[in-house]
Amino acid sequence: MRLLIVDKTAGLAASDERHRAIAAHPEIDLHVVGPRNWIEAGRHIRWEPSEDLPYTAHVCHMAPKGYYARSFYTWGLRAAMRRAKPDVIQLLEEPWALSTGQVARIADGIPLLFYTWENIYRDFCYPSRLSKIYAQIDHRLHRQAIGAVCATEGAQKVLTQKGFDKPTEVIPYGIPRFYFENPKTSTEIGEIFNIGYIGRMLAMKGVGPLLRASQRILQSKLLMIGSGEGEQLVDQLAVALCMTEFMQRIPSVAEREVPDYLRQMDVLVLPSETTPGWQEQLGRVLIEAMAMGVPVIGSDSGAIPETIGGAGLVFHEGDVDDLTAKLKRIREDHMLRAELAAKGRRRAEERFTWERFAEALVACYKKLKLM
Repeated sequence: MRLLIVDKTAGLAASDERHRAIAAHPEIDLHVVGPRNWIEAGRHIRWEPSEDLPYTAHVCHMAPKGYYARSFYTWGLRAAMRRAKPDVIQLLEEPWALSTGQVARIADGIPLLFYTWENIYRDFCYPSRLSKIYAQIDHRLHRQAIGAVCATEGAQKVLTQKGFDKPTEVIPYGIPRFYFENPKTSTEIGEIFNIGYIGRMLAMKGVGPLLRASQRILQSKLLMIGSGEGEQLVDQLAVALCMTEFMQRIPSVAEREVPDYLRQMDVLVLPSETTPGWQEQLGRVLIEAMAMGVPVIGSDSGAIPETIGGAGLVFHEGDVDDLTAKLKRIREDHMLRAELAAKGRRRAEERFTWERFAEALVACYKKLKLM
């Protein structure tokens, strides 16, 4: 089967790992369409496909870069699809994105599936001035697509609420293999209890409650990695709580360096808080920590409980007392730390690798009798 994947993030190393895992299946002749330049989490990504790829890369151009649903192909898409001659098109895009609409218009009867993360029911209304255009594209994809792949059970539920009646499969994204290669080797805690956070510095990420809870844990240190619009508020709150001496904030690190920082943590916390227009869609950093053997605590926002799945502790979002209690449990109970570290490693390996993603995707296509 000649499969064409359309992926804005094709230039990322993690995406290449995903595509190699799919291309490893002998039944798949894989072609990948993506932009030459993209901005991912503030980082400029330039796609320079290597010559030894086990799949065929089709490099196009997009604008504006890094805006996801608002981004569209300005050059090369139609020619790439003509060269690929796909039997099936897999969009790694939301069903309302502008680029999705472009692909749908060109597809001309080719079986097509999309991928969705959206876990808030919006009734075809989107928080954008382009809402009406998004709705038109979304309705078209509901008619045209033969099925959908969902990142989480929450996303699958939203599709059902919107009236999508085609087959759906829940296949969460994976993480790069290097997170599994050199895990944290001990769950012993020294004199200082190291609490970690990796993510954007935004109010909706729950960084305020995390600072307040961490301040209540004696002989602890808080390591926060990330940047965002809430950086100044984080620093101001740290001063108000007299935490500056016990907190280290690093604006950003290269992805390959993330495991080194995770090994320094006794626990990783993702304290996201739901807003009217957003809730956590997966919580990838939790998976990265679990793969490294680091115990995790997450709020009950969106997909976090589904991601953790019993391999960590869950607290009620925004509840400082509950988060404080969970942090104390992790600190005081060595048996619990060891148990969660082992469960996390096992869950990440069983559910969140690119090999598993590829196997599930191929199984989905076989179920749909596409191959």
